[in-house]
Amino acid sequence: MTLEQLAAKSGVLAEKIATYTAAGLLPTKDASAGFSDRDLYWLDMVNCFMENGSSVDDLKDLMPLCEAAQL
Repeated sequence: MTLEQLAAKSGVLAEKIATYTAAGLLPTKDASAGFSDRDLYWLDMVNCFMENGSSVDDLKDLMPLCEAAQL
């Protein structure tokens, strides 16, 4: 799905998703490559952390650990 479709499906602004993608917080590392349902799952998690006070820098360390634990 496109960035705009992911934004519509998730309720998260496209600009925020682009920021999260550029920071490497989602499985898809290139916003122009398209997003999957896996990205939607991770976006929900990232957005939850952000809404509860985490910063992008905090999540740059945390999200790889979460992703590794899920494998």
